[in-house]
Amino acid sequence: MKCAMDVNETIAQLGTKLDEWFDRSGGTFASNDRAAQGKAILRGIETVKEIDRIKARGLASLTALLKEENSDGKQDRVTSLVGGLRFGARLAHTLHDELGDTTGEAKVVDLMDEIIHQLDKLDPGRAALVPLLGDPDAGVRAYAGAYLIKLMPDRAIPVLRDVEENEDANSAHFTAYFARMIWEREGKHAPASR
Repeated sequence: MKCAMDVNETIAQLGTKLDEWFDRSGGTFASNDRAAQGKAILRGIETVKEIDRIKARGLASLTALLKEENSDGKQDRVTSLVGGLRFGARLAHTLHDELGDTTGEAKVVDLMDEIIHQLDKLDPGRAALVPLLGDPDAGVRAYAGAYLIKLMPDRAIPVLRDVEENEDANSAHFTAYFARMIWEREGKHAPASR
């Protein structure tokens, strides 16, 4: 997953590059310089294509993880799945926050749900996500809390509250908010997958 971990940073950098492209291209598109407009369009298209290639690589990494055979033992498989979930959470939040790509985010969340399904078949199950509650990335903490809320609400809810309070209107904030809201509205029973 090492190469896949770089996908988040690369997508974020490309998202910034795309934002800069929009900012710089406004004047070009307002001008009558067709050659400059054409070059600006080509730069924008290339950036979008690069983002799509990198996103596809991230999705492929998660899909490959889910198809891996467990030849190294159950503990190695659990470690690999937890690492995949951490990567998936970061990728989902990057796609949403940097690119507004909710379709890509939903694909990643589906793969994360499958990771949880596979973890639940192994020992110690989703309890293996507990270390992610202390992850430096708020998005990772939010998803870990969401996936653990039903199993250990006393550990998950404070983490979700902290993310809600310290993140402002981003994907991590909304993940934490909705996990807690569902938990509270359903009589302290969150859905199994989130």
